[in-house]
Amino acid sequence: MKKRICLAILVMGFSGLAAEVLLLRELLIVFSGNELCIGITLANWLILEAFGCFFLARNAEKSKHTFEKFIVITILFSFSLLIAIFLTRVLKIVIGISIGESIGFVPMLYSSFIILFPVSILHGALFPYSCRMVVMFSGRDVSSAGRVYAYETVGTIVGGIACTYLLIPYLNTFQAATWLTILNVLVCLAVLAPFWKTGLFQK
Repeated sequence: MKKRICLAILVMGFSGLAAEVLLLRELLIVFSGNELCIGITLANWLILEAFGCFFLARNAEKSKHTFEKFIVITILFSFSLLIAIFLTRVLKIVIGISIGESIGFVPMLYSSFIILFPVSILHGALFPYSCRMVVMFSGRDVSSAGRVYAYETVGTIVGGIACTYLLIPYLNTFQAATWLTILNVLVCLAVLAPFWKTGLFQK
């Protein structure tokens, strides 16, 4: 079971980096390659990740359904990425900007915040639940955050390599996001498998 949890954390880091890169590329296109978009998007991403980590999952340590919530949040995160990509592509139509017209600073700020909101806060919420799962199976609370961060970092590095040499060169954004969704669903099933075998969810 520990190996399955480690795999889930690795995929969490992988998916977070991939989602960030895919959305950043889509927003850059919509914002006409404005370099300011990069700073705004990354700032919104980090703020929303911190928000999700602190507020959305602040009761993770007391939760009695850690695995179920982790899986639900993971699946919601995956599908919210697909929705965010779609919203990015229709953004100019929604806010009434014609083709070829540049988007100003304020619309750029709030539109990127709204698009990133569900994806970022859901991904941020996964970190506390990952720490809780590690504690449940290792029995050590002190090093859980560090271990989760280390595994997530490895997943992030792998995600960066995969985006550079696999996802971006060979797949369009929707295809890459779809494969990420499939990957996350498979990992969730792998985490749940031992519980189904023992009949724990049937009690």
